[in-house]
Amino acid sequence: MNYKKFSLLFGFSIWLIATLLMRSFGDSILIIENTIVLASLYFGVIPLLFFLIKYVINRFKLCQKAQLKSAVLMAVPGMFCDVLCIKFHAIVFPKFTLDQTITLGSWVLWIYTLVLILGLCLKTKTSKIVGPTRY
Repeated sequence: MNYKKFSLLFGFSIWLIATLLMRSFGDSILIIENTIVLASLYFGVIPLLFFLIKYVINRFKLCQKAQLKSAVLMAVPGMFCDVLCIKFHAIVFPKFTLDQTITLGSWVLWIYTLVLILGLCLKTKTSKIVGPTRY
């Protein structure tokens, strides 16, 4: 499997798992009155995203241009799906209040921004770099 297909599938899989977890436990996790909990969610996702994106970059030994393309491909499936999830939040997240839904929307935008920034800034593990045209 090439890095483009893998990135799309990987991004969709992460989105699906996160959405199912939020649907099941999100009303208990998104405690909007507690600043410490919210700050933990916003900053706690940074190391997780770092390792997930670093894994993809190192697995395929991507050059800088391919890294950014991979990050975009990882983010796009979730972005499209989250448009529908937020629009139809009463169906997808029935236990959420409107304020929790707004906070969730903010948090997923934060995550997609981080994915794109990390895809732009991270370096490969080895000196052997494969360009995007090889895959």
